[in-house]
This record gives sequence, C-alpha cells and structure tokens, in this order.
Amino acid sequence: MLSLLRLRSAAPALFACACGLFATPALANSLAEDTIAKPVIQNPAAPAGPWKKTVVQLSKAEKPPKIDGVLDDECWKHATHVEGFFRFQSNEPIHEQTEAWMCVDKTHLYVAFHCLDAHPDLIREVETQREGNVNHDDFVCIALDTQGNKRNVSQFNISARGTQQTQIEGGTADNLTWAGDWTAATKRTADGWTAEICIPFSVLRYARGTRTFGVALLRQLARETNPEIWPCIPSEGYNNPIPFLGEITGLEPPYYAPRLVALPYILGTAGPNESLRGGLDIKYPISTTLTGLATFHPDFQTIEDAVQNLSFSYTEKYVPDRRPFFVEGSNFLQDSFLFYSQRIPFVDEGAKVIGKQGPTTIAALATTSTQGTPQTSFLTSMTQDLGYYSQIGAAFLGNNSDGSPDNRVARVSGQYGFAKGVRSYTVSANATESWTAGTAPDHNAYVQLQTNAGPGQLNATAAYTETGKNFVNQLGLVPEVDLRGESLYINRFDNFDKGVLESDSFGFGASTYDHMTGGFFHDDVSVNSFWQMRSGLAYEIDADAGKYYPFVDNTVTTAVYWNQKSLLQRGGISFQFGHREDQPYKFISLNQGLSLSKRFSINGSFNLETLQHEQNTQTILSGTYRLNDQETFGGRLVQQNGSVDIYLSYGRRVRKGTDIFVLVGDPNSQHTKGVIIVKLVHPF
Repeated sequence: MLSLLRLRSAAPALFACACGLFATPALANSLAEDTIAKPVIQNPAAPAGPWKKTVVQLSKAEKPPKIDGVLDDECWKHATHVEGFFRFQSNEPIHEQTEAWMCVDKTHLYVAFHCLDAHPDLIREVETQREGNVNHDDFVCIALDTQGNKRNVSQFNISARGTQQTQIEGGTADNLTWAGDWTAATKRTADGWTAEICIPFSVLRYARGTRTFGVALLRQLARETNPEIWPCIPSEGYNNPIPFLGEITGLEPPYYAPRLVALPYILGTAGPNESLRGGLDIKYPISTTLTGLATFHPDFQTIEDAVQNLSFSYTEKYVPDRRPFFVEGSNFLQDSFLFYSQRIPFVDEGAKVIGKQGPTTIAALATTSTQGTPQTSFLTSMTQDLGYYSQIGAAFLGNNSDGSPDNRVARVSGQYGFAKGVRSYTVSANATESWTAGTAPDHNAYVQLQTNAGPGQLNATAAYTETGKNFVNQLGLVPEVDLRGESLYINRFDNFDKGVLESDSFGFGASTYDHMTGGFFHDDVSVNSFWQMRSGLAYEIDADAGKYYPFVDNTVTTAVYWNQKSLLQRGGISFQFGHREDQPYKFISLNQGLSLSKRFSINGSFNLETLQHEQNTQTILSGTYRLNDQETFGGRLVQQNGSVDIYLSYGRRVRKGTDIFVLVGDPNSQHTKGVIIVKLVHPF
C-alpha cells in the first residue's frame, strides 16, 4: 500500500475530504453572492494529548444539491461542518484556510469545499481533460476507506477549474460507464473558489451492511508543497496516514445487485491491409468488492505504449502497461518479479477476478492467444492482511508458449511490521520456486528489513536476495539469475513550509552480489541528492561507482529542472558522464513542455547516448489540442536511430453514448504507417 507521503509526491491528491456541511443562512447567502469579507475559520491548533480518532455524524439531505459549484442549496445549511484544516507533515500555520461540509442521502455522498485564497490571481487551473493530471493545479480531494481496513483508499480529485480525476481502490480502466461516474463543479469567488461533489455509492467498493467510512479531506495549493488535510494527522501517521483517517457515520449505503457492464467495439482499418473486426469487454461485480472481467479479442492497437528511455542498463527495464484489461485491479497484484503483464503481448480471450474484501485480496487471471507465438497463461494470488502493517500471501502462476517448455511458479510471502512513535519497522520475506519442463526446480528468496520515520529523519532499507541459476519465470520481470547478495539504502528527506528551499532529499546505497555457482558478480555504491526550490527550480546531483564483472563502472549525473510547478511548461536537462563497460560513456537528456494557447500544448524530449564511438539518439515530440473536456486531438513523433514513426489521433470520451477514437498511423510502430483506424465503443 502507498503511504500518503508517496502519494503526495507522486500524486499529491491522495487524501481528501469527508467532511460535513453545516452553514448558517447568512454564510450560505454570502457564498451564493460569491463574496466573503474575511476568512470564516482561523487556523486551528493541533489537538493536545494522545491521538483520538475524529468521528462525525453526517446529516441527511432531504433534497440533493444542484452540482454547480455555488453553495446556496438548502442541504448545505444543515450539513455537517468541518472546523478547519491542518498542515500535513508539519506544524506550520496554514496560509490559506479551507472549510468543508458533507451530507448524505440513500444513494449519494455530497461534499462541498470553500477554499479561501487571499491571492486568487495565483490559483492555477491548467488541466481540462477528465482523468488528466491535476497534481500541478489547485485541487481538493476526498479520500474514502470504504471497507474500513485502514490500508486502501479511493480518491476523488477536483481542480479549481472543475477537472475531475479518479483513483478507485485497486485501479480501473478509464471508460466512465465501466469505472462508474461521479459529478463535480467549481466556481471562482472573490475570496478563492468553491466546489461541490456528488459521489454515488454505486461507484464505491464496500461490504454489504457497511455503516461507516474512513475519510480524509485534502486541499493542495499549486504554489505550495505541503497540502492541507482534515482531520489532523499526528506525526506518527506521516508515513502511513490511512490508520489515522477520520470516520463518518450515519451512512446506509444500499446493496446493489450485480449488473453486467459490456463494452463492445467495432474497429475498421483502411490502408494496405483493410479490415473490419470487433471485440467485447465485460465487467461483472461478483460482490461489492470483487470484480469479474472477461475479454474477447480486445483491442490493444489503439493503446499508446510507453517509450523506453535510452539510458544504459545491464538489465531489462520496467515499462508500464496501459492496456485496460491489465490495468483493472493491477494494484492488487504482487510485484513485477512475480507477474509482469508485458510478458503477455497478445490476448484473444481472457478472464480475471480481482478485488479486496475486507482484509483479503484475491486475484486470478487467465489468457489465451493464437497471435504471434501461441500462448496460454494463468495466475492466482491471495494475501491476508494482519493488522495495519503485517500480512501473509501465496501465489501460483504458469505459462505455456509454443516452442518453449511449460513453466510454473509458486510463491509464499509474509510481512511483519509495527510502529513505535513516528518510526515504523517492517520485515518482509518471500520464497519463490519455479519448475520448467526438462529442468530441475530452482528458487528465489528475498528478505527485507525497513525502518521509516518520515521527514527530517533517517530511513533505511536492507535486503538479501538469492536467485538460482536455473530459476525461470516466463511471466515475471527477472533481471538477473545466479546471484546471491545484500543491499542497503539509507535516505533522508524533508519538506519546508517557508523559505527559498521547499524540499530536499539525500540518499546512500550500496550492494554486493556473487554468483550462487561461485565467483564475483557485481557491486555498487551510489549517492544521490535533490533540491526543490519554491520558485519551481530543482537540482539533482548523483554519483555511482562499482564493478560489473569484468567491467569497472563509474558515472556522475547532474540535472537542472525548471517550471516544476507548471503542468504544461515544465522542463529539464540532465548530463550523465563516466564509464560503462570500461568505455567512455555519456547520456544527455533534454525535455521541455510548451503551452502555446489555453487549448494547444506540446512536449518534446531529446536523448543522446554515447558509448565509446557508438551513438544512439531518440527524439519524442507530442502535441495535444483540447477541444473541450471530452474531445482531444493529439499526435506523436518518435525518432530513434534514423527510424521515424508519426501518428495523429482524435479521441472522444463521453459520460453517456459512444466513445470514438480515430488514428492516422500506428502509435506503436517503428516506422510511420499509412493506415487509418476508426474505433467505436458503446457501453451497455
């Protein structure tokens, strides 16, 4: 599970609001007029004494509010009111206070925010696309632990512009009928902005009979690093805040009978090889927390693959998978060493059951394909949470590919953890065995010790691993075999709410590995440092030295980044130089985004790798023209060592009706193709 710390830095929108709504008639009228003379709430003091859970009873909404961003509805006058926000990961006072309200009816949760801002001209609201990246805008967020397991949350983010972003527990595909829709609206006011959110219970995952949700409300100002949060999170929750969320009661979420959702599509291709074909994706909620999926001839042709970086590596690099069938519930699967979905390039038919029911996480997957090399694959996995920090698990998977021996892999895993004040301690271990026809079984073992105390403190991870020479996992990302060794990483990071420096981090790592069959394999020592300035500039300096038999390597990396608080205009340049494979090595990376208008933006990157006299280059140029929040024109050019691929696209994702995708070219070809692809998806 991700800590709020990680979520805050990668997607600061993690937590959110579950607050109530109560406003006096005078306040409601002033909100309706978009004018408030002064902040309603002063900065609250942090609660004294030992931490106590914040519990609030939600009021009932006799009539649902009109979701227009204006807080003049009758329900807000009697809704539960949150008495102010606190700084997360700090005791520094809040510069711009926030208040929120919440109420509920039989089918929906309603939340409102009033975000006070003495400098409304500094409010940032760039992202316009639903499910786009709002993390560089001003936004508010509602985080809900709907199963009360204090480990996972679903997030509902809304930017000051009104752009919505959703992160459902476990992960889900982005079709609105498939994932479930919710509504929100915002409005600028003389003293900041307001937001209204309506979340149907039907999009949430909760056990039958649930009467309470864990909840947090969050507000992120784009010009600040440290967000505001309610309720107050004690320092011992900086690394893992979910156990310290508030609790809302007075809920009576209904039981929804399972309802099948189908996404049929028709795809036509015009060009040298004309074709017309179709396929079907099916989603069926086995329970309110477990989801069944089936796919028949899914279309991965219109999914733009991630482009792999050129930088030198002795081992295979991880590349994220964006295909909807594999994205759904992907956060519930174990690590990529066990299962790496890129190992299944094609799917003719597939089925999947995935979800988390209380403390139990279940995942099962099976696929078949006759494209390329015929392949049949399966996976089953189950983990059981034991308290907030401990769990046990087991998994079994297999792969049958024509021309290769059948492969089976089994794993058992466990984790034990506890917290003492602000510091947490965790011991994790797993043992994995593989069998391949005609080869003796072999194993992998991994043990990790970790301690974490949050900002301003030393954090450390030590690990031991060994992987046998004959260990094979055809469905996993196994970078190296025949090794045994240890690694250590120590780091410290901190955030600052005032001053020129906004955040910094420093780390030291060391590792040494031998071959299990005897002899030295490789070792490494590295240091890294990063400084984020309040101005949007950032600086990085890293150094790495080691041996990778029979070579001696050493590199230094320096980087400067600018406009880091801008979604569309951020950029950076990095230089890495030294030796790889005992040869002079240089890697230069430059990237820059430009916002040419409110609707049109481009982003470009250039990579140059030089190893002795060999040189590789890569140029990626992409552009987006946003017609509105549902329609987008786009395109991408990828040049790599002389080969060029160009494609153009049009996409329309709607709340109801038919999604339309048009491609001119192939987004994942090495060379430009003269084809036109039209895809229509109509859910029912």
